[in-house]
Amino acid sequence: MSSTSDDDATTPPRHATQEQLRALAHPLRLDIVERVGRRGTARAADVAADLSIPANSVSYHLRILARGGVIEEAPEAARDRRDRVWKLTQSSFSFRSGRHSTNDPTSIDAEYLAASGATSLAAFDRMRSAWGAEIARQRAAPDHADITSLYASDLRLSREQAQELNALIQATLSDYDTLNRDEQGVEIPGDPDSTHEAFSYQVLWAAVPLRTAPGEHTAGHHD
Repeated sequence: MSSTSDDDATTPPRHATQEQLRALAHPLRLDIVERVGRRGTARAADVAADLSIPANSVSYHLRILARGGVIEEAPEAARDRRDRVWKLTQSSFSFRSGRHSTNDPTSIDAEYLAASGATSLAAFDRMRSAWGAEIARQRAAPDHADITSLYASDLRLSREQAQELNALIQATLSDYDTLNRDEQGVEIPGDPDSTHEAFSYQVLWAAVPLRTAPGEHTAGHHD
């Protein structure tokens, strides 16, 4: 899942629908979607084991994701008719962070904007929770050495520079993602989990307008 700007110069991905975004707007459901995607197909019990949460809770959220069109049943992977196995309906769920509908770029779609905003906030909450858990783990085992890190910085860029950096980051992430997953996003044999501890490299970046105080001039502006 990723958010894209209306000004991206790259080839537009298959965007999530408003219904899909509404279903995705929950940190736990984002975790569930990530696990189903990595497995390719999954049962509620599989996801529950991965996330260490009750299977009945997973089943509840799977039903919401199914109603929203995020996942669908995979009968080809089921053992029998009573065996419910799920898969993603598409490999990624990109969505616009701007004002326009994915179907009509000339109109402002307030409902779609609200849905994409809710999903963005859920992604923030998901990553904040993950980092909070990592801080607690490090506090409990301060001698445990690994490459876990958090990098935060602000860059002052022009619109063109921001577009260029967005495209560069997306291309780099795509290149690394293909190292351990196939075209559908499913883990391939021999991925890092097979031999050593794997890391979930969670990436979230945002480009927002630089606000100035009343009467303050931006660099390069002259009266």
